[in-house]
Amino acid sequence: MIARLLFAWWWRQIRSLIPERMRLARLPSPPRLVAAWNGQSLSLSLERQGRSTPLGTLGLSEAADAETQVACQAMQAGRHRPTETILLLSPGMVMQREVTLPAATETDLDGTLAYEMDRLTPFSADALFYSHTIIRRDAALNQVRILLSLVLRASVAPPLGMLASLGIQPDRLEDAARSVPIPLKTDRSPWRSLKDTRILVAAGATLLPALVVALLFWRQSTEQAALSARITALRPAALQAAMLRREAEDRQAGETVIAATRRQWGDPMAVLAATTQMLPDNSFLTDLSLRQGQLIISGQSPEATGLIQVLSRTPLFRNPAFVAPVTRVTGQNASVFSIRVDVGH
Repeated sequence: MIARLLFAWWWRQIRSLIPERMRLARLPSPPRLVAAWNGQSLSLSLERQGRSTPLGTLGLSEAADAETQVACQAMQAGRHRPTETILLLSPGMVMQREVTLPAATETDLDGTLAYEMDRLTPFSADALFYSHTIIRRDAALNQVRILLSLVLRASVAPPLGMLASLGIQPDRLEDAARSVPIPLKTDRSPWRSLKDTRILVAAGATLLPALVVALLFWRQSTEQAALSARITALRPAALQAAMLRREAEDRQAGETVIAATRRQWGDPMAVLAATTQMLPDNSFLTDLSLRQGQLIISGQSPEATGLIQVLSRTPLFRNPAFVAPVTRVTGQNASVFSIRVDVGH
């Protein structure tokens, strides 16, 4: 069943690709039965290749009904049996209204409308024949606006009963202007429209290239799906590698900045080590400050002036000088000093 429906859908798509002029010339439209209801009687006619052949009218008299029944039986037994039946309704029978629904319902509008029909209209879904047409999609509001076409089942019960007496079940309803089709759910085979020999020949002619194209698309889709799955599987590892690379680059950049700063302003540990080594044993520091390449040390030493010479001979230090007068400590063989020296390059 699914395969037949799929093939019927595929054939409709193929026919839609054929230009109308070529389709009319090469594949003339199959005959169809049109039943026009005026509220009292039902006029039947056979449409084929743009021409309409009256078959009769039901509901006028018993004699007219009998003649119409004979004409319909002959039509159904003949070569040009109609492939579809259309019930044309009188003006005013088709009702329409616009409805706004969430965009998520677009995947199953039929089910949504059947569930919401008693809220959208004064009738339940079981009391109506209806169809819908999407007229606008609003991505910003995440909504879809549709045109809902409705016909009360009770209003079309008389013409449906007349057609049923002839063994005919219509495929769809249309308004008087034939601009609003409302399909009717039937159990008719979708293969019925393929009984025309010319249609079968055209279908066979287009089937092989269509299958080749479909195979190419299927193969491309399969390869893309496999590639997408592989990319998805490798994405976590790629993200982790990128994160580690950024961390390594950030760490390297930080180390570069630190190394450049140490070269310019001096390494605090190297400054502390050099200062400790150059101080005599009988000297000590009370304060040490290293800021932006300048070292300031304060303390006591028996020979404070000799510290200037020692600092001058140390490669790490440059331009040593006292920043305050050297003062002797009363009662002690020591002097208080405060020296500033440049550090780094």
